[in-house]
Amino acid sequence: MKKIYFILIAMLGLTVQSCLLEEKELFDSTPAERMEAYLEEYRTLLASAEEGWLLQYFPEETQAYGGYTYILEFTRDSVAAYFELADKIEEPVASLYKMTPDDGPVLTFDTYNENIHFFATPDIDNYEALHGDYEFRIVGKNADATEIYMKGKRTNNSYTLVKFSGDPVEYLNKINEVTAAMEAPAYRMVMDADTTACSISGNVFEFEYNVYTPEDTTAVTGTASFCYTPEGAEFYAPVEIKGTEYTKLVFNAENGTLATEDGKVTVIQIIPPLNEMFVLGNWFIKYSTLSAEGKFYFDYVKQYEDALGEELQYAFIGSMLYPGNFGFQFVSSGYGGSLNFNYALQGEDIITLQFAMAGAGNGVWYHNNAGFHYALRPFGYDKARTFKLTADDKKNPTQITMTEVGNEAHSMTLFAAQITYPFNN
Repeated sequence: MKKIYFILIAMLGLTVQSCLLEEKELFDSTPAERMEAYLEEYRTLLASAEEGWLLQYFPEETQAYGGYTYILEFTRDSVAAYFELADKIEEPVASLYKMTPDDGPVLTFDTYNENIHFFATPDIDNYEALHGDYEFRIVGKNADATEIYMKGKRTNNSYTLVKFSGDPVEYLNKINEVTAAMEAPAYRMVMDADTTACSISGNVFEFEYNVYTPEDTTAVTGTASFCYTPEGAEFYAPVEIKGTEYTKLVFNAENGTLATEDGKVTVIQIIPPLNEMFVLGNWFIKYSTLSAEGKFYFDYVKQYEDALGEELQYAFIGSMLYPGNFGFQFVSSGYGGSLNFNYALQGEDIITLQFAMAGAGNGVWYHNNAGFHYALRPFGYDKARTFKLTADDKKNPTQITMTEVGNEAHSMTLFAAQITYPFNN
């Protein structure tokens, strides 16, 4: 028994000695030294990609704004950022970056870069900006170091830097070509014999479809953020549609569609007739693009405005100021109003307009007291006027020209409300 006791003591001593040797070998550098070696490894890796890294970037915690592509070219202390939404894609914006220890290794873009900080820069209307990340926790890399995995510190969104090969300008221009080709007023999703509702807005895909059983019909809805690519679109996370998971959609340039690789789901564009887009939109009037007859009548309006000490700031055909009141809407020195039109549509590009003898806001007052009945006459006042509509872009018009049928000299160009045009311009 005594022998066993001494043997156990001896073995315990050897075990303790072994553990001490192993511990000494494992921790022969300080935590700070190990962290610096880790940071140096990734700093060197970032700078080693001669053609840069591709980043699909998703701001906001729920990816509510969709995703957008960067191509980042690193040196050991600076980065040049190409960005698909940049005004000049061909001109990357350079700034400094750091690899820092902060609850683990962090890649931080700590000096302002208008491309990288696009979604993180607040303004007077949005003091929290768009919740964009500019600090990223390094999670790891793949076996051949062609991908670096990260988490956004602000959003906790997952990001992957993918080693890039090619021309960044050409790549981003192709993305913008696909984006432009897929811009449309409306969309539908086609699955087998079913056509269901869907939308694409801000690189977010929303859809719905029905699942039929003998007992019931269940409506399924989904939302998926994505990045456009030269080949189509890639989702932030896999999307399930009718029991199948999809990670991307493929763009078909011939018919302007996005479809799953198995062909079971296709997103098609719906282009309404131009006259329908006209009555559904808001089209700003500019004095400089009115016909001679239009300027003649608006000159009378200006006389009344001058007498009141006011200025007609904005005028448009639509219903933006007073929903449900389609017509001539305006802002005069801060006072808004609507003078409503009745309309009739013929074919795809013919519209007939006439004053409906009704208004909203301050519309009726300006009609009766400020000569605004003259502003209605070019469009149809005491008698209806019929116009043929033409546009600069059939799918997404920014300008619509109204030419009176039988009176081609009376032609006026109006402008889409993405930008509000001052009337006297």
